[in-house]
Amino acid sequence: MRGRQAGTALLLLVAVVVAALPAPSLGWGVDGHLIICQIAQGRLSDAAAKAVNELLPSGAGGNLSSLCSWADRVRFRYHWSAPLHFIDVPDNVCSYSYDRDCKDEEGVKGRCVAGAINNYTSQLLTYGSSSLSPSSKSSGQYNLTEALLFLSHFMGDIHQ
Repeated sequence: MRGRQAGTALLLLVAVVVAALPAPSLGWGVDGHLIICQIAQGRLSDAAAKAVNELLPSGAGGNLSSLCSWADRVRFRYHWSAPLHFIDVPDNVCSYSYDRDCKDEEGVKGRCVAGAINNYTSQLLTYGSSSLSPSSKSSGQYNLTEALLFLSHFMGDIHQ
């Protein structure tokens, strides 16, 4: 009987210790990004919806949410994109400052999700310019399809 009580006490102690450990923090995942893109696509103006449909790859069937997690899938192939998914704010600071916080580990400014949103929004604003090549879905130096996919994903990331 005594062994059984000791076993129960040990099990209770382990349960208390495990419960006291910090829980892992997970991002939206595929489902969260899918929902965000469905909502966003449903709220587009007619002109913006037309542009999105023209920029999406044909395999997407006009459905932005089908590719909303693309940026997570390519972050290991496009290593440069990894720091664009988040913002690191210093410990014990309850505010965000673009100049202070939007940089990568090497200190390169603009290398965070807010900087990425600025960058890809600027790229997409070139859509419809006379230099746009509809067949390649690019505008000069920008791949506007990738800009759309990154921007739609990062809008989800910044709201986590």
